[in-house]
Amino acid sequence: MAGARRYRFVEAWGLLQIVVGCLVMLLGALAAIAILSPWQADVVARVPTEWRARLAPAAIAGLLLAIVLGGSLVLSGQLLLLLRDIHSHLARLDARDRRRGRDSGLSAAQPDATARLLPRR
Repeated sequence: MAGARRYRFVEAWGLLQIVVGCLVMLLGALAAIAILSPWQADVVARVPTEWRARLAPAAIAGLLLAIVLGGSLVLSGQLLLLLRDIHSHLARLDARDRRRGRDSGLSAAQPDATARLLPRR
């Protein structure tokens, strides 16, 4: 389990990127709703009505930017977690293959079972 402890920072960084990306998208959507909504509410009423018409293009651009930036953060965090999981699975498979190779007495010079599937030249 040394491999699990070794990549705790990568796991924390990946999770942090996912959470921050989701928050960026959520805050962008809430800001766009506060600016673009036509109804009067306590939160929305803080943006003056005359400003809403001028801020509408900026709100749409801000929403699109929040979706792009937040989505890229979420995807990069998920890729970090995916690569960490792939590394742990490959390390386990590699250790098992080395253990089996030692037990059966195969040397590195002997081809493995997949070598015969390759075309001969």
